[in-house]
Amino acid sequence: GTLSTARCRRCSYRVSSTGLPDSGLPACAACGDLLRPDVVWFGEALPESEVARADEAVRACEVMLVAGTSGVVEPAASFARWAGAQGASVVEVNLEPTPLTRSADVSLFGRSGEILPRLLGD
Repeated sequence: GTLSTARCRRCSYRVSSTGLPDSGLPACAACGDLLRPDVVWFGEALPESEVARADEAVRACEVMLVAGTSGVVEPAASFARWAGAQGASVVEVNLEPTPLTRSADVSLFGRSGEILPRLLGD
């Protein structure tokens, strides 16, 4: 999801977050229900279309870079294991070991904001 858009809780109408009031609860122009950030909150199901897109990407990847995750929230926590089972190399960047560490080909521990630029040669 993204914080740059808001969506209706009832009818899924979407609108840019730019220009929404800073105070009060924004209402949907289509049905009048409340607008919320266009993101998936903890405990909510991911949209099926996005899970299908992620599955396609996992099946096609040669290297999966996993950065800054606890490695326990499903289904995303399984993506690295699926990629590894398909023959992809898995590189984990995290502050500390996670449940994914055992299945990663390479684990780099530290701040992702410091490690990732070095991986890119910046």
